[in-house]
Amino acid sequence: MMPSAISDSGDTLPRSRPVVLLESIGLDDPWKRASLHDISLSLSPGRAFHLSSDNPATAHLLMRCLATLDWPLKGRYLFQGDPLSFSRYERLLATKRRIGYLYPMAAMVRNRTVAENLDYQAHYFDDIDLEAHRVRKEALVADFSIEDTLLLSPERVGAMAQRRAILVRELLKGPSLLLAEYPEEFVGHGYLAAFMAEVQKILYKGGAFVYITNFKGFAKELAPVGLRLEEGHLCKEQAL
Repeated sequence: MMPSAISDSGDTLPRSRPVVLLESIGLDDPWKRASLHDISLSLSPGRAFHLSSDNPATAHLLMRCLATLDWPLKGRYLFQGDPLSFSRYERLLATKRRIGYLYPMAAMVRNRTVAENLDYQAHYFDDIDLEAHRVRKEALVADFSIEDTLLLSPERVGAMAQRRAILVRELLKGPSLLLAEYPEEFVGHGYLAAFMAEVQKILYKGGAFVYITNFKGFAKELAPVGLRLEEGHLCKEQAL
């Protein structure tokens, strides 16, 4: 199968630089025997993308690559027009703070309270408006009903409430790129509308949303672009 550049040519938004542009990316995960071959991908602003694969490990590898957690062996990664340097972890921090990532093994810092986990970025970066962060945090905490968890350490919080807290933590980044592997496992019953409203805000501001799901029709209202991995190659765009 020949690799091809994937974009959403049906985009009706004004043309602008992609949120992410991958150029001939190659990547291996020998532990899971997964590889990506010559991946070229353009994520246009304001669009959602549904990723599927013949191998769950390969889809996870691409998501980790987009999250800058696994570094490519070849090719280029441009984030909002800027090529990323993978020579040092510190050089990626400015990009990582603009990426929200939900995945099954996501966790919180165990020796900190949930509230401290949510405030981590506000204390770590000195250019964050603390009052705006507080207002935004209070709104998200209420929307996802995690008020009772704030003073607790993560291990004292139920599994679903902890996942919703992780979701709030990632949304508090105000991400330009939101990645979600099986977001239904984080949203749970009763919070899908709140989650989709937050995704819509990200897209309205020119961000992109990439997700993997087991739920047929999930996020259909976003008119997602279909992306398909087969044997480590990215197939042509699929209409959903």
